[in-house]
Amino acid sequence: MGKANIYIIAKEAGVSVATVSRVFSNSSLVKEETLKKVLKVCKKYRYQPSRVASAITTKKTKSLGIIVPSLKEVSFIELLGGAEYILYKNGYSLSVFNARQNIDRLLEIANIIDNRIIDGVIFCGVYGRDKDKIFISEMVQRNIPCIMVDRIIPDIDVPFVGTNEYMGGQLAARFLIEYGHKNIGVLTYDRHVYIFNQRVAGFLSVLKEHGLKAQFIIDVPLEFSRLDEAIRQHKDELMDSRATAVFSTADSIALFLLSMFFESKLRIPDDISVMGYDNIAYSRLVFPQLSTIHHDMYELGKIAAKNLIYRLDKGSYLNVKEIIEPKICIRDSVKKM
Repeated sequence: MGKANIYIIAKEAGVSVATVSRVFSNSSLVKEETLKKVLKVCKKYRYQPSRVASAITTKKTKSLGIIVPSLKEVSFIELLGGAEYILYKNGYSLSVFNARQNIDRLLEIANIIDNRIIDGVIFCGVYGRDKDKIFISEMVQRNIPCIMVDRIIPDIDVPFVGTNEYMGGQLAARFLIEYGHKNIGVLTYDRHVYIFNQRVAGFLSVLKEHGLKAQFIIDVPLEFSRLDEAIRQHKDELMDSRATAVFSTADSIALFLLSMFFESKLRIPDDISVMGYDNIAYSRLVFPQLSTIHHDMYELGKIAAKNLIYRLDKGSYLNVKEIIEPKICIRDSVKKM
């Protein structure tokens, strides 16, 4: 069987080329009977329309891009999974761009996106501050619809989907205090990143309400490849502190911390308790299972994809700002004093 094209499909289905084009663009003008006839011929020839050819007539490629800071962090993989699920259901393809936690790479990605004729972008920025703003400005200048996820830039007018991070920090602090902990340390990714700043701020606000202060607040760099080394650099400070519990603003930090404590013959949670944040899949696979804050990146991916598709179809966003609430996941890594 020879390779089919739109003209062969139209001839065999007994319709015009324009009608076949309308079928491929999901036009409501096509009658159900005609639609079935065209699709039957397409199935016979295993014919798939060219996205490029379709884009010429519809001005849409049905292709979206998603930019994540890293493909090593499980939470970003979950974000991809949620977005891809919605895009697949709506007939969109997805191009994934890894910023590798490097701000300079974002402008390279902007040029790649321009060359690939992508309809819109879901953007999980590297830091969520001025340099991320440069990328957003590039997208606006190039008329590419964009929605931010998780990494917020507080003073820029771009649709955003995220979690109430301040509340998440508060939930973690209240839980540890209710379990009798008064000497608590904090281990966090760089607080220049807005979401980690908010998690720590929420946590400290509850400590203050109870007349408590953090035993220590240690910042570690964002780069996942440097995380283990960075935590070990603070080993003496962590081991010598009076802390009975450590709040980690990301599960990835907590997991490396558990590993270091295990190597040092500390029993979790009998000798020291560890609290995480994110509820990534691995948090349930370690022993003891990690108590953490549920930060639903899969759901954020779904919400962002729905919002961006709506913008492309209707010309406006469903919501300019959508914030979901975190939840606490109580497991085994925190001891009741």
